[in-house]
Amino acid sequence: MKHITIARYAAIALTGLFFGAPTVTAGSVQLFVDAAPNAYGSPAYPAWETAAFAAAANGSFVNMASSINQCNVGTTDFEIEDEVVYSFGDLGKRLHWVYWIPGETKETLADRIEVALYNTWDGELLDFYLDYYGSTWLVPTRLYDYDLDGDSAIDGVVGIAGMAWWGAFGVNTPEALEADLAEWGTVRESWEFMVKLDEDITAITCNRLPVRVTELFADCAAGAQNHGEFMKCVGAKLQALMKSGVITGQEKGKIQQCAAHATIGE
Repeated sequence: MKHITIARYAAIALTGLFFGAPTVTAGSVQLFVDAAPNAYGSPAYPAWETAAFAAAANGSFVNMASSINQCNVGTTDFEIEDEVVYSFGDLGKRLHWVYWIPGETKETLADRIEVALYNTWDGELLDFYLDYYGSTWLVPTRLYDYDLDGDSAIDGVVGIAGMAWWGAFGVNTPEALEADLAEWGTVRESWEFMVKLDEDITAITCNRLPVRVTELFADCAAGAQNHGEFMKCVGAKLQALMKSGVITGQEKGKIQQCAAHATIGE
């Protein structure tokens, strides 16, 4: 694997496309995102993929339904734990972008579709496919004719692509993984996926705050006798992060609102 900034390694599944927040749709391309089980080895992945394909095709897909942070469900926000895989335990998660193009087949899409992927890590922009594969725009390698209603007629094309950072690379210990998560979790990050169909570009963007929200909640929950104490701790930690310029006031409010809906201490 190629060495990336600050010792991050990419574990890529170039299987199709996608990610996002908010979803921007041009033409008939529909884009979705979730944190899936590791496609390489997790026994939970096949069932997730089957359900994701069906949901994308029938219109019931819920973005980030599998995020470690339940406040991300229905958005395209993600946590560092949603995009890191490793070679032990449950093998981690990777961001997966799913797309649905109704009324098309793999044959009709030939020579008409390309995809691109960008990452912004602590303000540094990376043209991901250019860096890894030598071209900004690539022809997706996994597209599937999909029969939505079981009548043996193709209703559209569905596809999927994944991306994750490789935690504890070459070390494979929980301690090394936690060190990576602790370092990477303090970085503001975003992904933007674009699909170009007949020169029309559809894009979806995912964003991550430079805070390990679930870890922050866990730290505060450990010393809280009730929900009020938990909220007081969260507020103090977020106030410090805001004062130091790590997060904005609006982001502080967003995380506090998430904490308010948690059942911790109740």
